[in-house]
Amino acid sequence: MPNASLNLLITIVDRGKGETVARLLNQEGVAAQFAALGIGTAHQGVLALLGLKDTAKDVVCSFLPAVHSRDAMRRLSRALEMDLPGRGIAFAVPLSSVGGSRTMQYFMGNSEETAREEKETMQYEQELVVAIVNRGFTDLVMDAALPAGARGGTVVHARGAGAQEASQFLGITIQPEKEMVLILVNREQKIPVMQAITRSAGLNSEGHGLVFSLPVSDVMGVSRMTEDKPEEQA
Repeated sequence: MPNASLNLLITIVDRGKGETVARLLNQEGVAAQFAALGIGTAHQGVLALLGLKDTAKDVVCSFLPAVHSRDAMRRLSRALEMDLPGRGIAFAVPLSSVGGSRTMQYFMGNSEETAREEKETMQYEQELVVAIVNRGFTDLVMDAALPAGARGGTVVHARGAGAQEASQFLGITIQPEKEMVLILVNREQKIPVMQAITRSAGLNSEGHGLVFSLPVSDVMGVSRMTEDKPEEQA
């Protein structure tokens, strides 16, 4: 089994087709999916060249074992004819770590692979910590993350997608109304930040949060991240 055993599959399709994506992937055994609304930003001339008429998009984020990513993407491609211009795109990003074994088990869903907390296998200077919590609990995430070394975060409104979201997971109801908190941190801050968020806003909290991280190869506009914290913030 590859080192990066879990992938985040991101699918971007025309508005209204996100539910189809979620349903198709749910049939593939994907348990955890979240959707958000997006707007395409390509120039109108480029849109015309690609055959795109509407820039309103659905962005579907799905979690699945890396070994199943290609099969899932092939299913999407066949069903949505994504090899044709303007039908959407899908790509997979490896997760570098997951906040807690219960979160890993939830992400793995019905996979026959053994659910386990992912060990850190990638060495990048920065990581993107993502926390997905019930709507209204982003303050709980940031109140935990800031003392652990985070500088700030960005909130993205989302919703659960697929039948699994309406069901019980280990006795916890996973509600569909979600908010995603994106926190860019230095590599050495990742584990403390993820642990703090998991303790305060994880599956056992009111926020029922799911926490994971993505490797970041290059960044801009965050030069202060490499500086020492001011003495009053230490």
